[in-house]
Amino acid sequence: MPSNHTLSSPNNMVWELFQALRRLCSRVAESHVEQDDSAVRQDAALCVILSVQCVEVFFNVYFRVLISEPAYAHAAEKISADLASTQCGLDRKIKDWPLLVFGQKLPLCEGAGQRFITLKNIRHKLMHFTSTHETLSIPGIAIHGVADTNVYQALSEKSAIEALHTAEAFLCEIFRLRGISSENFPHALHSWTGRPPI
Repeated sequence: MPSNHTLSSPNNMVWELFQALRRLCSRVAESHVEQDDSAVRQDAALCVILSVQCVEVFFNVYFRVLISEPAYAHAAEKISADLASTQCGLDRKIKDWPLLVFGQKLPLCEGAGQRFITLKNIRHKLMHFTSTHETLSIPGIAIHGVADTNVYQALSEKSAIEALHTAEAFLCEIFRLRGISSENFPHALHSWTGRPPI
């Protein structure tokens, strides 16, 4: 093994990213207190983006760990191939992997699943932002080429905190499918995200 190779537990990257997200949420709250709306929006946008990344990294690591267990070995070939492919995005992982591994789909039309899909869509609009190239007209003046930034402008301290809570709740849906009881969700979240148990 190369000497510059760093090894860590499988959940380390998930833990690190969630810690960064929590720290960023704290910074958003501080900016809100200082009434710096611009800083709040900027950091809230980063919280939305990072929260979705946290979930994708969790999916990659958690399901990789699961397929090494005998109860889930039936999914090893497909999950391993998906992980090796650059063509397998988060949408496919969310839709296919729980059904393949647990025999059940994630509920994406209600509760935490629905909230996560909404969050993912907001993240998509932020990450792939492009000008809508609209025209703003007021009497006597027309300004061409302006962009619709409503999604970004709507971000707030609440958006940042909700992004974190939505990501955590979505992970709990995976824990539920695995058979972990809701009483043990705080412990599972602590193990995988570093969130202190309540």
